[in-house]
Amino acid sequence: MAEASPSAPDRSATPALRTTNTFMAIVILLLLGQVAWQEMRISSLKADLDQSRRELTTRVERMADERLKSHREEVVNAVAFVDDLYRSPDGLMRPDGLYIPDAKRVDAEAIGTWVLDVYLQARIAGKSDAEARQSIADAIKGSDEWRRKHPSK
Repeated sequence: MAEASPSAPDRSATPALRTTNTFMAIVILLLLGQVAWQEMRISSLKADLDQSRRELTTRVERMADERLKSHREEVVNAVAFVDDLYRSPDGLMRPDGLYIPDAKRVDAEAIGTWVLDVYLQARIAGKSDAEARQSIADAIKGSDEWRRKHPSK
């Protein structure tokens, strides 16, 4: 019996290798197709998500605009409340209220802080007008300026 040389290929394994290679090539092509399809699907989902975010932002802006318009008088009254509190002996005791005579302008920072940051946030959180005003008063009474003007309290 003649022995096969170690360098000679085994001819009986060749058809099995071809079949395996063909099968593996088909599997790889299917996987690449699946990857491409998933990438397209993910890309489409990202585009849908971006569109949904834009639509939501637009709707929220529209709703906020409508709500603010319907509460215009309330916001104006909140500014007047802050002005009164700034003038009040129980408040900051500023004779000109929200007006800054030295700068010859309104204290826009105070309006932004007390009305936009405190009052409107309280209203958005579901507090009543009175509760939101009380939030302003409490916040002002927690300020350094109020403590300096009311050292005994």
